[in-house]
Amino acid sequence: MADSLKDEGAFEWAALEYERICFEAFDNVVKTEALNKKSDCLLGMNNPKAAQKNLLRINYFGISDSLVYESRFRTAYSSYLSEDFEQAASQLFLVDQFLPERFQQKAAILYAITLNELRKWDQAKAKLEFWVEHSDLDSIGRDSALMNIDAVYNADNYPKFRDPERASTWSTFIPGSGQLYSGHFWDAAFSVAMMVTGLGLAAVGIFVIQYYVAGVILGYGVFQRFYMAGVKRAEYLANRKNYRTKRDYNTELLAMITLLQKKSPIHD
Repeated sequence: MADSLKDEGAFEWAALEYERICFEAFDNVVKTEALNKKSDCLLGMNNPKAAQKNLLRINYFGISDSLVYESRFRTAYSSYLSEDFEQAASQLFLVDQFLPERFQQKAAILYAITLNELRKWDQAKAKLEFWVEHSDLDSIGRDSALMNIDAVYNADNYPKFRDPERASTWSTFIPGSGQLYSGHFWDAAFSVAMMVTGLGLAAVGIFVIQYYVAGVILGYGVFQRFYMAGVKRAEYLANRKNYRTKRDYNTELLAMITLLQKKSPIHD
């Protein structure tokens, strides 16, 4: 019944039925298969976090290598979709450590793109090289693929990241410098301009209008607001720049990996 519901796209009802099977089963193999299929339903419902949580319930005692691989790969995939890259890498590491080479080979692509997200590009490169070496490419195709990997995963091409803590520190002592460090000139200019405006308001209040207290409170309030906001924004801008830099580089890597997959399907 559960399989029929799943095939019909009734994922919510199928997930409930698989949970019932899991609850009633005494055989760990049956439980594991039910949890795997329930995770497929949760992914079909576009809920990778729930799928990940569901798969982390699996007990790996007494099940076959193929079922262990299937379960760990699903957990890693759900974790990857949930952007829990550390958990994804942990699951794939266990595949590498405890399962035969043919399973390591099948998991290598997901492992590589997960390592990319963790900025562990040297390790990702090694996984892709392992994948190519076990592909069905001939020697010429294999050499070409390895050259492409070596070119894209060149250390000189690795992204240069900004240090958010440094950006925040710089803005603390030199307002606007943290935004400049993060590559946002106009943001820095606006922040400095507003702080200067605050000082100007204080000066006008004190020396021109001669409302000393009001001038100091108003001017200091404007200055302090934009000063503190500038410190926090410098850190935010550094993090945002790092995210975009990593995303752009990993998108390039993913395009290359996808091309490799099309050229060299792995035999199961």
